[in-house]
Amino acid sequence: MLPLQLSKQNAPSNKSYFLFILVAIVAIGSGLLVQSSKAPPAKLPEFKKTILLPNPKPLVDVEFTDHHGKEFSLEQFKGKWSILFFGFTNCPDVCPTTMHTLKQVKAELEQADVWHNYQVIMVSVDPERDTSERLARYVPFFDPEFIGVSAPLQATESFAKNVGILFFKSDEMPNGGYDVDHGAAIILVNPEGQYAGVITAPHVESTISADLIALSEYAGVNQTPVDSSASKTSPSNLASQNETSNVEQESALPKLTFKQAWIRPAPPGASSMAAYFELRNNSDQDIIIEQSESEAFAMTMIHNTVVEDGIASMQHMDSLLVPANGEVILKPLGMHMMLMQPKQELKLGDQAEIILIDQDGQQYVQNISVRPEPK
Repeated sequence: MLPLQLSKQNAPSNKSYFLFILVAIVAIGSGLLVQSSKAPPAKLPEFKKTILLPNPKPLVDVEFTDHHGKEFSLEQFKGKWSILFFGFTNCPDVCPTTMHTLKQVKAELEQADVWHNYQVIMVSVDPERDTSERLARYVPFFDPEFIGVSAPLQATESFAKNVGILFFKSDEMPNGGYDVDHGAAIILVNPEGQYAGVITAPHVESTISADLIALSEYAGVNQTPVDSSASKTSPSNLASQNETSNVEQESALPKLTFKQAWIRPAPPGASSMAAYFELRNNSDQDIIIEQSESEAFAMTMIHNTVVEDGIASMQHMDSLLVPANGEVILKPLGMHMMLMQPKQELKLGDQAEIILIDQDGQQYVQNISVRPEPK
């Protein structure tokens, strides 16, 4: 374990309430799902991460507004299984990682011919900043069929607690911004518009896909015919094309080298981004990174994503120790470099210069490309 120095934060008392809700769900998770359209088989599938309530709960009636600026009522939750994720557009790590995972899940469900039974809805936990216009730039960036909704803060809190999700603002950052700590679970709403289950974090695409395919079969939904001759979009080869830009030159290794460096693509107008990379210390002495900077952003800092009692939060790191002849990995849902207020829009293929500064003032410079996560 690396001796990383983290700034301490007081754990919010609300977390105990969320933990109670989650434990209660786990305790009853072996029950049966109520599905009125067709009686399901008696035996519950062996889900990997999904927990179903024995008696689905009605949803609190909230007048949401979707990312098109139109009313989104409880009626819009009916007719399909709704996959709810609670997040916010200024989130640099947890939210875009989860939204990208759900994009991958959608592709798997399409291949299994069950996607027509589902819809993905992101519920904003930051309605103060997440206007319909911001949601319209953010949510469709991951998939044009995904839906973003928001409501006044008090109504959102009521709706979130109704399904066992808590959220609250964290301390203000030096630039005046703030993060929102929030429940990381994915909530399932059945086609009757009832809170029916939860998919616990961490979220893995293959696990979620397998559970939702099993859920579709268990609920007895009808499948629509699929045109097997339809062409399928081949995955982008951008990652493989850019892979060579991160290959180490073995002939003359500097004191600190970057590997697998990438910046996550962000929607237009995003106020924050995240960079990920592996740091290799090629010397016989520890290196302590104490500062970072970039001309492409107003501010940079290293954060650590922590999920505790189901609540995802970010902790600022005062320093980052890279041990002698060792490595430190910054990756999604873990340590990452937060890149705040980009000075111009960065698109796929663009680069940004990142500078790390150690305790002796030595600088380590790396140009990092905006690209999909390397395989």
